[in-house]
Amino acid sequence: MIFVALGATDASAQVSNMSSSKTSAPSISQSTVVLPPQAVIELEGKTIPANDFIPLYDTTPYMIKSGHIEAKLPCDASSTSPLKILVGQDGGYLTSANLTLIKPLSTPGKMCFYQADLVSQPYTHGDWLCITDIVIRNPTSTTMTFPPTTSVDIGAEQIASGAGMTAGTSMTTTK
Repeated sequence: MIFVALGATDASAQVSNMSSSKTSAPSISQSTVVLPPQAVIELEGKTIPANDFIPLYDTTPYMIKSGHIEAKLPCDASSTSPLKILVGQDGGYLTSANLTLIKPLSTPGKMCFYQADLVSQPYTHGDWLCITDIVIRNPTSTTMTFPPTTSVDIGAEQIASGAGMTAGTSMTTTK
């Protein structure tokens, strides 16, 4: 796993040698939020069992207000990957990220490049999406070994408190 430090205003971000498969939550100092480094996760040679997942990124107890995912994944001839990137809260609600195929960087039947914006959705009509966790899931019935150049790049541009709420909880209070 490779971590790349991104600039942060009013604070200096330092990257430590991390052995975990998830990045640590941001720290808060004097009203300044220091975002975790951008995570570039290289998956080449690793395996993911059938109907299993690998945690990739975690900002708990903060939610990702805005961020971005880029993923280079194995795909079939129609540019569809059997793997799914899920976002939400572990122990809560996870949903498939809305990945968009980037055709010029894809080779159908081999490896395809996808991207998605991350935005925690405010409470509307009885539900909301709070993104604190990102995982890669193998929903197939066979174990997969990731081919060369399989990777996921995740960046959180803005985070906020409020991740302790569960799906279906209103972000407003009533008296």
